[in-house]
Amino acid sequence: MASSISDKPDSHAFKRTLDSLGVVQIDAVNAVARSHLLVLRSRLGGSHQHLEKLLQQQTYKNHVLAEYWGHEASFLPTSEWPLYKWRMKRAADGEIWKGIRNFAKEKPDYIKQILNELTKRGPSKASDFEKGGRKGSWWGWSDSKLALEWLFWIGEVTVANRINFTRYYDLPENIFPKEICTSAPEESTAHKTLILNAARCLGVATAEDIVDYHRLPKKLAKLRLKELEEDHELSKVSVEGWTENAYILTKLDDTEHTTRTSLLSPFDPIVWFRPRAKRLFNFEYKLEIYRPKNKRLFGYYVMPFLYDNMLRARLDIKANRSLNTLELLGSFSEPKLMNKLAVQALWRELEILANACELTSISVSDNGDLAPALRKLAKSK
Repeated sequence: MASSISDKPDSHAFKRTLDSLGVVQIDAVNAVARSHLLVLRSRLGGSHQHLEKLLQQQTYKNHVLAEYWGHEASFLPTSEWPLYKWRMKRAADGEIWKGIRNFAKEKPDYIKQILNELTKRGPSKASDFEKGGRKGSWWGWSDSKLALEWLFWIGEVTVANRINFTRYYDLPENIFPKEICTSAPEESTAHKTLILNAARCLGVATAEDIVDYHRLPKKLAKLRLKELEEDHELSKVSVEGWTENAYILTKLDDTEHTTRTSLLSPFDPIVWFRPRAKRLFNFEYKLEIYRPKNKRLFGYYVMPFLYDNMLRARLDIKANRSLNTLELLGSFSEPKLMNKLAVQALWRELEILANACELTSISVSDNGDLAPALRKLAKSK
């Protein structure tokens, strides 16, 4: 995590951070804030409102970033959009979610009609094409939404804008430079470039870590890893305590990386590949959003706490905007990892997070072993 914290980060700091991450996962859950804003705040600082403006400007105005399936739905550098054309082709050949694939087989004429209409209209949201609110069976999406998502997957449309998180679609040639639209690297070349990007972002990583970063086809990606090692672009290393070999870039940069204190999104690159979080931090982490409430161990939206290069706690947090309060619904320490200094740092981070969410107070429930210490700090403020 190698960028400087600021109250109002500028576009240069924003770009450096995106370069260091490669991709930022987009997620709709808004229990605290959208995940991409939490990821950016942990590295850049600033309010979520300010970061949202920066993101809007760089993605939908300046087109430095684009949306596509990088690591799940992601923001990624527009310059790297062509590196995913192999994925677009595979989607067109049927390697895509079953519901969208079946829809595309059943209604090719309708999809062509939507594309023709979008070509005439310019940037449009799915509901602009709906008649009578007809809904499909998959995720309750309308036929127009399914058609546009199919076209997005196969690269025939892109996201021109988001308003209140709703996608507005348009043709890539209306958004991106000509060279971006016409560039089409061979699949093997694209895989190698994405592997090297992942290795740069991760620092040291197993083959599984690297393959997961851009969700590459596992068997093919491991072949490309071997080729990159043979070409001396990647070097294989052993890491104490790891059972698998790891890889690093043969030519390492000399960037200094500073430690951070931060509450992390569940979809932060530090923890999104759970086996890596376990290997690096001995941190067992499962997303419980989709579990029934009575079966959750820690809570609905649980944010890991990073302090002094360790994941030392996990907190179930909710931004209750109607009460203008950051609600701490559960606070749980990792065994023997939270001392007085760490608890004080955690409270400061909660204050920073509340400020980023533009909330004026913090409430602490009695759920979890950290609750007494945090409630004491809350009362002292």
